[in-house]
Amino acid sequence: MKKIGLIFLVLFLTAIVSAVDLDVNSVTYSPTPAVPGQYFDLWTVVKNNSGAESNNVTVGLELDYPFSLDPGVSEEKELGKVRGNDDVLIKYKVRVDSKALNGSYDIRLKVTEENAGSKSSASSIDVQRISPQIEIISVDPIEIAPGEVAEVKLNLKNVGSSKAWDVLVGSVEDRTVTSTGVVVEREIKQLGSSFVYLSELDAGQEENVIVLLGVNPEADQQTYMVPITIKFKDEELTEYTQTKYIGIKVVENPELDAVISSAEPLPSPGASSELTFDLFNTGVGDAKSVVVELSSDAGEFENTKQFIGTMNADDFDSFKETIKLNYDLEKGNHPITLNFTYKDQYGMQKTTTKTVMLKVYGIGETSVSEFNIWFWIVVLIVLFFVGRFGYRKFIKKSK
Repeated sequence: MKKIGLIFLVLFLTAIVSAVDLDVNSVTYSPTPAVPGQYFDLWTVVKNNSGAESNNVTVGLELDYPFSLDPGVSEEKELGKVRGNDDVLIKYKVRVDSKALNGSYDIRLKVTEENAGSKSSASSIDVQRISPQIEIISVDPIEIAPGEVAEVKLNLKNVGSSKAWDVLVGSVEDRTVTSTGVVVEREIKQLGSSFVYLSELDAGQEENVIVLLGVNPEADQQTYMVPITIKFKDEELTEYTQTKYIGIKVVENPELDAVISSAEPLPSPGASSELTFDLFNTGVGDAKSVVVELSSDAGEFENTKQFIGTMNADDFDSFKETIKLNYDLEKGNHPITLNFTYKDQYGMQKTTTKTVMLKVYGIGETSVSEFNIWFWIVVLIVLFFVGRFGYRKFIKKSK
């Protein structure tokens, strides 16, 4: 009996030891090294080294500066049951503070089984700052006419993980050398000072700078790649120089406009009137496939769209359209909107809107005006015949 009791005791103690044999088997992270201001993925494996099942198992991540989890994310993960000789893969997404310095920092992982104690393991995470790197995120405007001087806004961003100091931005290359050794002057050059200065640009920070660019009046209509030189220093005062390129289109833009040259009969409430619209292009570029769309709160047009075709620079065109005016329209000036749709020399569709004023008369005013017109016509006819009669009777006879 004593031997049997001893055997059961040994088996019981063995089961107890097996039940608490949990371990953090390995810890890996990516990217390596971790970068300030960014996240890294942390993986760990919890291994049950015993043949017995473990119950109510939890894993806790203990973090100190410069590491943290996002708000609302728990450092503790519940694994529940872990079968004997089995393992569980766990992942955390950890953020590195943007101000963290280069070096190795410890984290601790603790695995716990209810009523059976816990084990913890420490691991080192290497942190390495990326040098400042400044990129041009956007450019505005991207179209400039020949001979024009434009303030071009460059949106800069430091995509590195450390601060850039004494930032200089400018287009200083005013000429280029071809593969055959020929020196060619650039068609787009910076005017004024060579560089725009920023005292600092923090990691992840965006800032706008304005450079003044002038286009040669004889420049061809095409896209030019303009070099932008960016100089800066890092926190250790190491100097960097990089060249980025922005695309600027040299375009000769059309300028479309319109007037109402005549209205017959004179516009009045409730009546229809045929309007003559004179169109002209005062720009230096051509507008192709021009379509005009008419709209007005004063009444309805019989046809709202008119196809004009190509309007070259300094070109002129006209069309007529009838409008039925509203009955409750008050006399005075009323706007008519002309929406121009056209294609530029690059085939890009563009739109521009112009507004012209239509003078609407009262009903009595139109009749008086028409009477005055016919009155003066009759007067001119009478004067013509009187003059002709007088010429024949007196002047011709005297000869």
